[in-house]
Amino acid sequence: MGLGNTPGKGGGLGALEYTFIMFSMASCLPLFFLGPIAFNLGLSLQEALLAALVGNLVVAVAMALNGHAGIKHKIDFPEQAVRSLGELTGKAAVVMRGIVGAMWFGVEAYNGALALNLILLFALGLTGAALLEKATVLIPAALVLYLGSMYLVLKLGVKGIGKAATLAGPLLLLYFAWLWIWMKNSGFQPSAAPKGVGLLSSAFLIYLAIQTNWWATVAVNISDLSREAKSWGALWIGVMLGMVGGQLIGTYLSYELVLLTGKTLPQEIITEFAPGAIAVLLGLAFAFLAPWTTDLTANLPPMIDILKSIFGMSWKRASLLSAAAGFVLAPWWLLDNAPQIVSYVTSFAASYGVILGPILGALLAAHWIGGLNRPPNPSYKPVILPTTAGLLAGLIVSYAIAYPLGMVTSVLEVPFPQGPIWYVGVAVSVIAAALLLKLVPAKVKFKNET
Repeated sequence: MGLGNTPGKGGGLGALEYTFIMFSMASCLPLFFLGPIAFNLGLSLQEALLAALVGNLVVAVAMALNGHAGIKHKIDFPEQAVRSLGELTGKAAVVMRGIVGAMWFGVEAYNGALALNLILLFALGLTGAALLEKATVLIPAALVLYLGSMYLVLKLGVKGIGKAATLAGPLLLLYFAWLWIWMKNSGFQPSAAPKGVGLLSSAFLIYLAIQTNWWATVAVNISDLSREAKSWGALWIGVMLGMVGGQLIGTYLSYELVLLTGKTLPQEIITEFAPGAIAVLLGLAFAFLAPWTTDLTANLPPMIDILKSIFGMSWKRASLLSAAAGFVLAPWWLLDNAPQIVSYVTSFAASYGVILGPILGALLAAHWIGGLNRPPNPSYKPVILPTTAGLLAGLIVSYAIAYPLGMVTSVLEVPFPQGPIWYVGVAVSVIAAALLLKLVPAKVKFKNET
């Protein structure tokens, strides 16, 4: 998410808006990846849904708790990070969150550009394997349109983004639900479903990590969006109904469509199985809106955070450069064909929890235990050393646990723990910071305290 970079407007966001914004992102992303990933890992449908429920429910609670800082003080993520962790560590946290968002930005830009090409080429008469092959080759050209339109919409501010975000998820979900029902009623026979891998298997734990990490990104910088909330209750309702509900529905539908079609790429499912030209074009239009909206609300803002807070750029200039960076971040230069994007995301999404978990734990400790939920004061710094130590403890312990269990893999030559290591990072970081904060109490008098 992370709308802190956009100019705020009056009124605030209520429970309904939060629910639709969260639901839009949650219901469109699983339709692209989470069902196919579970299928490829050998999980049964029941195992996939269990991982979706557990992973997203835990993250939803953490997200709502962390979002309280934005609601209480009307601050965005960069300010929260610096107040919680100090100038150096806080800005480092902003950069790390921004890097993860940048990678997701590239993934979604790739999918959105692919959908744009498919729309154009299908309208020109291409079908079948030639359609997907040609659309993949032309992705760089479509990226220019995708990224340019995104920059223009950013100028509308948070309310403009919110209105765009409320459309994509429900429309895409309704389309795929209709397509699934039509295929079932038309006699499509599902292929043999995986029998399952077991709840303690490495495959299930990796998938649990992917479901968890999906929204662990937004949990870190949720204050960017929560600062626009009318109430804390509105945020709770939004994450529980929109996020958790959307993940479950999306995971179920995308898994079922893989069984019915044998295809793992939703754009390919649309072009090959939708009944008629109008149905194909509608589906591809929704397949464009889904990643486009997700990039606007989730992936671009953390990149803008980096350019604003670290390099001092204006919001407009940071927005322009962030959008332009998507051309390189989209992995069109790395993948031989479009379906390979599923494997690309599997490796990436299972690995970055080790970074985001300790950051989130330190933010929670600073806000709820260290006193940052009290009246703000620029001179209030005693939480910085304990929270920074807690963050480092979470990072070190995560690696110490992952190595003996063989849960470490290399991503671009850098070792990253896989599996549900996010949980370890959050817990250790919170506990370590809390103990240090209690052992070294901060005696600070705020301006409005006597």
